[in-house]
Amino acid sequence: MHLRLSRTLAAALILAGPLAAQPSPWAPDTPEPGSVEQIRKFTTEARYLPETVAYVPESTSVPSPSDVLGHIAGAANELSNVATIYDYYRKLDAASDRVEMSVIGKTEEGRDLVLVRVSSAANLRNISRYKEITNLLADPRRTSEETMESLVAEGKPIYHLIGGLHSTETGSPEMLMELAYRLAVSEKPEIARIRDEVIVLITPVAEPDGRDRVVEWYYRHLRNRDLPYQELREFSSPPYWGHYAFHDNNRDGMQQALALTRAVHETFFEYRPHVVHDLHESLPLLYISTGHGPYSQAVSPLTINQWTQYAHNEAGALSAMGLPGVWTWGFWDGWWPGYLFSVANNHNSTGRFYETFGNSLAGTYERNLEDTRFVGRPVTEVQWYRPDPPAKKLVWSLRNNTNYMQAGVLEALSYTATHGEDLLRGGWTKAFRNLEQAKTNAPYAWVFPEKQRDRGRLAYLINRLRAHRYEVHRLDRELKSGDKEYPAGSYVVRLDQPDRSAIITLLDVQKFPADEPNTPYDDVAWTWPLLYGVAGEKLADKKILESPMTLLSEDIAPRGSISGSGEIFLIADRGQNALLDLRLAIPGTIEAAETSFTAERKEYPAGTWIVQAPRESVQKAVGEIGIDAVAVRGMPEVRRHSVDMPRIGVMHTWTSTQDIGWIRYTFDQVRLPYTLIHDGDLRQGNLGARFDLILFGNSNGDLARLVHGLDPKYGPLAYTKTAEFPSHGVPDSSADITGGMGLEGLANLQKFVHDGGVLVTIENAGTLAVDGGIVRGISRVPQGSFNSPGSEVQAKVLRPEHPLVYGYEELPTVFRGNAPLFNVRGREQDRVVLQFGTKRVEAEDAVVNVAESHEWPAEDAASVKKEEEEKKKESKPLVLSGFVKGADVVEGKPAIIDVPTGKGRVILFNFNPLHRYLTHSDFRFVYNAILHWNDMP
Repeated sequence: MHLRLSRTLAAALILAGPLAAQPSPWAPDTPEPGSVEQIRKFTTEARYLPETVAYVPESTSVPSPSDVLGHIAGAANELSNVATIYDYYRKLDAASDRVEMSVIGKTEEGRDLVLVRVSSAANLRNISRYKEITNLLADPRRTSEETMESLVAEGKPIYHLIGGLHSTETGSPEMLMELAYRLAVSEKPEIARIRDEVIVLITPVAEPDGRDRVVEWYYRHLRNRDLPYQELREFSSPPYWGHYAFHDNNRDGMQQALALTRAVHETFFEYRPHVVHDLHESLPLLYISTGHGPYSQAVSPLTINQWTQYAHNEAGALSAMGLPGVWTWGFWDGWWPGYLFSVANNHNSTGRFYETFGNSLAGTYERNLEDTRFVGRPVTEVQWYRPDPPAKKLVWSLRNNTNYMQAGVLEALSYTATHGEDLLRGGWTKAFRNLEQAKTNAPYAWVFPEKQRDRGRLAYLINRLRAHRYEVHRLDRELKSGDKEYPAGSYVVRLDQPDRSAIITLLDVQKFPADEPNTPYDDVAWTWPLLYGVAGEKLADKKILESPMTLLSEDIAPRGSISGSGEIFLIADRGQNALLDLRLAIPGTIEAAETSFTAERKEYPAGTWIVQAPRESVQKAVGEIGIDAVAVRGMPEVRRHSVDMPRIGVMHTWTSTQDIGWIRYTFDQVRLPYTLIHDGDLRQGNLGARFDLILFGNSNGDLARLVHGLDPKYGPLAYTKTAEFPSHGVPDSSADITGGMGLEGLANLQKFVHDGGVLVTIENAGTLAVDGGIVRGISRVPQGSFNSPGSEVQAKVLRPEHPLVYGYEELPTVFRGNAPLFNVRGREQDRVVLQFGTKRVEAEDAVVNVAESHEWPAEDAASVKKEEEEKKKESKPLVLSGFVKGADVVEGKPAIIDVPTGKGRVILFNFNPLHRYLTHSDFRFVYNAILHWNDMP
């Protein structure tokens, strides 16, 4: 510590006085000419400059960032695009045998995703052996304790740094160039030790599509604007980051929908790094993750202690350097397992993150922290986890950000070099503890029968598990356990495997503590069988592990078939998501039965498809898509309607594209045709000439924000593709994104509905219809009366023959976040198609005449049984997985409302059926709105 303090003092003296008058604290390195002065220039105060990063080492053979960029990393008003960053690493790779760069994937828009390896030349030559060692240590079933110790002695810890995941967090891609160079060329003993003892992996830009958009947006609209920081923040971000995901690219860890997630995960499985470290930027001045709990069951107690060891080592070291505002604990909970770095925590490694204070913009600005609070406490107050808080007001720069982040990472790497054997041994130990737990602790497995309402969703669940490298088996013969029988072919997820705790976390229900004083950081439930609508059971019978079964070696794909003979094909609607794919694949006539019926002595539910098309085309479609059909000789006598596809507009505002991105992703997976529209399209009007159905996904903001958008005083803000700004204009464009749809656009949307169009709103988008007056008789429930952070809840179908609930049973589950709740006037109660919970709730303005309300039912067995069944249904708990505060407020409220309006209708979803491509069992609610858009009752 004394050495660190003396070096900090030296750095302060450098800032304060002539460099020549002071002895160099950087020997044996020689500073690159001008680097000390440039760093000093762009650092706003001496206390924000630790000695470890107060210079850039000189090299006569390896180019520095300044040699390529023309300025120091973190220079004011300068941001590097992806091509420039990659060009630098290529030059670094070419000049140094301590650096290697490779492409690990492509983004949705075709940009490279790259990985940079930095270590000693000897380590890089032996990288294949080190990868082999980490993979052997990941599975104690094939690596004994004795072998483990020999591998630990031979191996090297691997540390993976990820930058630029959130595109407006602009500092880490700049910092990582300087860090990689420093690790490659510095001869300081502490750096040389890191290089010899640690293999450093760097993902310099995790989201290249978004990085380019943000950099171009800065140069196009922000760099030369003379406005206070708070005003610049109003339009500091382009409307899109990645091609689909905005901020949610860090919520894709379970579904692996995005190219960047898959690339990072595949990198993890190749190298099995001991630490995966995301570099984020939002909190003053440096938050080092440990989390305040409650922690996910997937996270090993050893991992939690490693979080603490790393965090307090770094916080102590940076505090010794005199850096204020370094803290831990009081921000994030550690509960949700779907972040990008969760791949480490879910596989017996250590995932962690920084939140360094960032302006997003490359300029230097005065920042006011007086109103900034976390876990109920001002960030400028002294707490046990923040002993040296930041000032209430300060001037902050991109170089300050670079200093803090790089100094912290260097301490993390130094700790890793010192404790490498502990990390190597720790990964094996976590896996070993999981295997030991599996010997005596139930559950011992999950079993998923092959027969499901939707075999496609079963396949999705099984294939997701396999994508995460969790093992799935298949029963070779029937298994009897207690009074249950599981047929041969059932899928078994054994829990005697190294990642036992993570598998349990994904498959079991979540019980977020009701008495937790701090607000959950994200969704609090993610139970895969519920999310995917797949029936399965966990087994406490240990003999399941002795049953003959075969390990799956490839993904599964359901195959459909046609049984029976005849020229009419019946497809029972059991909720299969692939019915939408099927409608797009079969060109013939398809009708849907509006009630249940019997055909050739077989029962079919409402919604069943009646297909008239050549047998060959039906056979091909159902075979590839995985849905069974029955051929019959005669047309069923049942009321039916044509299943014809609407012209679809997917609508977004320019201030909120996040959830619409997931809608686009979902529709693109099934190749559903749609047109992406925005505020300007609404202002132009004549919507009915282009669309039959407009889907408005969840969008942030109150009515004023939804209607009027960004203040026009900041405009025009063009988002169009040009030669200078080639990343803009994707996936759609506008010459000016300010001003919103305006009252004119709202009126045009209302006209679209009144003239016969269908408007579907999801979650907060319903504000536009309710508060904007497109629908009447619906009012908002005060938001403060409940809190339902992402949980799986019970629902009840109130109108079983309504097309919106085709394929669903009477008591489905839905995933609900903190969307608005609405009340429906008593005389409009029949507009509610689905409600939350099972209890019957009187409408808010219903009047009960007590004198006339007594009914005396006959005391026959049938009526008594029916009454008991109804009471049993009503006794079901609202929350099936997760947590809801104010459940009595949510219970009985509308989940789906279908409101005929003029010649058209508005369908309000008070939950998000297309949430992050996770809620597959809810997809059909939206698909039904599309498939039956013009056949609602």
